[in-house]
Amino acid sequence: MMNDINKKDFALMMRVTWANYGRNEPDKDTMRYWFSKLDKHDFNVVTKAFDDWIDTSKQLPTIKDIQDACKPKPTIFARLPSPLAIAENHRHAVEVKEAVEKMVNGKRDMKAWAHKIIANPSAYPDISYRYAKEALGTTV
Repeated sequence: MMNDINKKDFALMMRVTWANYGRNEPDKDTMRYWFSKLDKHDFNVVTKAFDDWIDTSKQLPTIKDIQDACKPKPTIFARLPSPLAIAENHRHAVEVKEAVEKMVNGKRDMKAWAHKIIANPSAYPDISYRYAKEALGTTV
């Protein structure tokens, strides 16, 4: 909420806004009236409303314009697609399983990489050879 501390800054903001549109400075009664109509809003919100108005409009704002700009904007959520049906979910799981089995191509030995490195140690860095030995529990 705006308070007496904000009055000078509010008056300056109104003078600058009016000058921006080539209008004569508003009188004190006008500034008091505007302040009384907008004082329920936080000063920073009112300031942003004036700034946004100046950035987007070619005409002087009305009190209603600024009041509307001060109202909180509703949060917009993206609509997510509905979850898959159980049958469709099962079909997808089967497809993934088949794709993984195809990539593995029947190779179920998880330490095959270690056997491959130990069989040809000169083709791999020394650290790979050491980890392969450790994985297989050998001292080759």
